[in-house]
Amino acid sequence: MNIGVWIGLLGGLAIVLSNIIGKSAGQAFVNGHGILVVVGGTFAAMLISTPIGTSFSALKALLRLLLPQREMSVDEAVAEGVRLARVAQGGGGLLALRDEGRGILDGFVNRAIMVAISTGESDETRRIMEKEIKHRRLARQEDANFWRTVSVLSPMFGIMGTLLGMIHVLSTLSDPSKMGPYMALALSSAFIGIGMANLLCVPVAGQLRLTAMRETLILEIVLEGVLDITSGKAPYLVELHLASYSEQRRLDMASGLRSPEAAA
Repeated sequence: MNIGVWIGLLGGLAIVLSNIIGKSAGQAFVNGHGILVVVGGTFAAMLISTPIGTSFSALKALLRLLLPQREMSVDEAVAEGVRLARVAQGGGGLLALRDEGRGILDGFVNRAIMVAISTGESDETRRIMEKEIKHRRLARQEDANFWRTVSVLSPMFGIMGTLLGMIHVLSTLSDPSKMGPYMALALSSAFIGIGMANLLCVPVAGQLRLTAMRETLILEIVLEGVLDITSGKAPYLVELHLASYSEQRRLDMASGLRSPEAAA
C-alpha cells in the first residue's frame, strides 16, 4: 500500500467536497445521469478497446496500491542476495539453494535459482530470467496504460454528457421547469469526467509506472545475486557488487561496519 496515494485521494476529495457541501447547487455535482454517462461510458469503451483480462489486471493493480501489501525494498533485496550467497557457501554451492526463495517475489527467486542449477551457465540464466523480468515490466506498463487511457476517455465522455444535457436544454426552452435537471446533467458530466481523470486516473497511472520501475530494480538485484553465486563468488564479493544498488549498504561498508572478515 502506498500511503501517499491515500493522502492524495483523501486530500483531493476534501478540497472538492468542501466546495460542494452546503452549496445550493451541491446536488448537481452528484447527478446520477452524469455519473452514468461518464463512468459507465468510459468503462464500456475500455471493455471494447482492451481485453477483459487486461482490464481486471489494471483493477487489481489499483487495489494493490490502495490495500496493504508487503513489498521488498532495495536494502532487503541486497540482504537476501548476501544471505543466499552465505547459504550456498556453507552448503556446497547452488544445490543448497534449491528450496530457497519460494515465497519471495512471487517465486522469482526460486525460479532464478532453479534455472541457474539447470543451465549451469550465468549467461544462459541471465538470458532466460531477463525475459521474465521484461514480461513483468510490460505487464505493469499495460496496467499503467489502461489508467492513462481512462484519463483520456473520461473527460471526453464528460463532454458528451455536456452535449446531451445542452441538447435537452435547447429542446425544452418552452418549458423552463425541465431546464434545470438537464443543465445539471450538462455541467456535472464535465465536472465528473475532468475530476475522474485528474484526481484518480493520471496519478494512478504514474504510481503504477513507478511501481514497475521499482519492481524491475528489485528483480535485477536478486538476479545479479544469483548470477554471482553461480559464478562461485564469495559472499563478501556478492555484497560488494549488490551494494552498488543500495546507498545505505555502501555507506555501511565505507564506514567499516561490514568488514571482509565479518561478511566471509
